[in-house]
Amino acid sequence: MIIIRAVTPGDAGLLLSWRNDPETRVASLSSASVDWETHVAWLTRTLSDPLRTLYIGELGGTAIGTVRFDQDEAGAAEVSITVAPAQRGRRLSLPLLRAGMATYAAAHPSTTNVIARVREENTASRSLFAAGGFTEMDRSADGVIRMTSAPATSTQLSGEGPN
Repeated sequence: MIIIRAVTPGDAGLLLSWRNDPETRVASLSSASVDWETHVAWLTRTLSDPLRTLYIGELGGTAIGTVRFDQDEAGAAEVSITVAPAQRGRRLSLPLLRAGMATYAAAHPSTTNVIARVREENTASRSLFAAGGFTEMDRSADGVIRMTSAPATSTQLSGEGPN
């Protein structure tokens, strides 16, 4: 079972290594490499931002990826997911997404919907979010697809109840 926990400042090095991984950068909306100082400043801001939630998923005590939520003032949240490079190919992205969404839904029950933004050419992420119950909303001129998920209870997202 995937355990979801809040990110701490002590996770900075691990997160930076995942962020700067070449495959992560290719799939990311922001593909530039990030230096240590910039990353630590971002993480400090992230951990103090009440509208941003950053989780690490662990399986058997090993960190397998992150799930981040950025909530807007209207109650919608944008989700972003990263699977650790060493964990790719193990079919962990959907369980990680579901565990992150269930944890977030339990902590933020007033969230109206969850949105994912994915590069058009990122078929793996598009398939992941579709399998997670997201549907396409629109496409921008720069090739970014917005997908949305209707509100769901933490029980539905964890797979414990009806979908």
